Parts: sequence; C-alpha cells; structure tokens
Amino acid sequence: MAEKKIQMIIRDSGLASRRGAEEMILEGRVTLNGQVIVDPTVKADPEKDHIKIDGKLLQPPEKVESYYLFNKPRHVVSTMDDPEGRPCVGDFVKKMKKHLFPVGRLDFDAEGLMVLTNDGQLAQKLSHPRNKIPRTYLVKVRGNPDDRALSAIKKGMSIGEGDRVGVVDYSVIKRQKTTTWIRMTLHEGKKNEIKRIFFIIRYPVRKLRRIAFGPFKLGDLATGAMRPLSESEIMKLKSLMQEELGPEKKSSRTRTKNKADKTEKS
Repeated sequence: MAEKKIQMIIRDSGLASRRGAEEMILEGRVTLNGQVIVDPTVKADPEKDHIKIDGKLLQPPEKVESYYLFNKPRHVVSTMDDPEGRPCVGDFVKKMKKHLFPVGRLDFDAEGLMVLTNDGQLAQKLSHPRNKIPRTYLVKVRGNPDDRALSAIKKGMSIGEGDRVGVVDYSVIKRQKTTTWIRMTLHEGKKNEIKRIFFIIRYPVRKLRRIAFGPFKLGDLATGAMRPLSESEIMKLKSLMQEELGPEKKSSRTRTKNKADKTEKS
C-alpha cells in the first residue's frame, strides 16, 4: 500500500477524527516503528509500519462503517478521553463496544447533537470549513439584544485572534425578562465562535444547544442517548458523501470553466 500521512492513517482506522489524530501526535502519544513522532505530516505504510497509540498497536479499520447520532449532555468533554478525568464522550462510546469517535465538537458546558462514526471521510466532510456544513443552535444569552446589536452578527464579523465568521442566519425565538433565546445557523465551525460572537456584542451566552448538524437533526433524542441513523438519514448521508466539492471549490471550478469557455470563444 502507498504511504500516506500518519494523521490520515489514524483517522481512517476509525480511532479518531483528523483533528483528534493530530492532537494525539502533537501530544507525543504516537510512535512509528518504535520512535515517538510529533509531526502529523510524517508518512507511513499502514500495512508495513508499526504504529502505536499510547503503546497499543493501531488496528486496521473496520470494514463496515457505523453512524450514530448522540445527544451530548452538558459538562461532558467532546473527546474519547480526558487527561483531567472529566466525563467525556468516550465514556458513552465504551458501552457500544465499537470503534467510534465524535465529529463536530461542542464546548464542555454545551449540549446537543454530535455524530459518532468510524468513517474518517465523513468526519472530514462534516468538519472541514471549506464544505460549509450548516450547524444550527439554540442559544440563550443574558439580556435582550436589540435588532441593531444582532445586525452586526448577520453580516459577518471579526471575533478576534484573526478569526472572522461569515454571514450568520438567526431568529429571535423568545424574549424573557433577563434573557433571550436565539436560533442561529453557522457554516464554518470555528472554536467557541458563538460565545465569542455574543461576548463581543456584550450579551454573554448562558446556554448552548446544537439541534442540527448538516442533514442530521437532534429531534427528541434524550440527553446522553445515541441511536443509529434512520433509513432517510442514510439516504441524506449518501447524498452528502457524493458531493465531492465544498461550495468554495465548486464556485472556483465554475469560474475557471467560465473563463476557459470565454477564452475558447474569443
């Protein structure tokens, strides 16, 4: 088998997402033929080389892909394990006796929909910002932001540390005496982006729940519960996986094609 980045070998094994694999490597938890590596771009042959994570030999990927939806509770870390000993998604997955990893991280104090899978390609598809997979949340903020404050969100804004969010769709669901519930849809998945957005406009987030991720919806799935995809969700999944290019690449290819067509005509 041809060599490929060790980060992708770990991802394709179903043990972790691409980002999770990168973190494992940077933390010095991965060895290649007995040598600790800290560079995710190092290449290896998964059929010839010995790759270990925390001293355990990396197993070949499962032949059958598995897909589950999970309703993450608050105060659970969105990782398979936690060095600080806090409750994590891995505690729930262990009961399944399957090699699953979470896709679409949520903050420790956030709750809601996550995808659990052993399919590295799906994880990449859902996670990469260029694919602009929509993520929808219910957000409870302190205070009552008026239309002027919220309008800064809709047109896109800088959220610090060189990050910027694009256009955000939102609607006010309920205004209470001291808090407001807002439904928001974002398309990139930057770290802590919702909290950073509302911190900047001075309405701190009090609760955060993801209710949809790409074609998948939380529905009435109980907190802490998981379930396999339904037939209709599997159809949506297949449709998603057939989309080889994200919106940015598609538009780029279209522009290139149009330019070429104009050149031919001239």
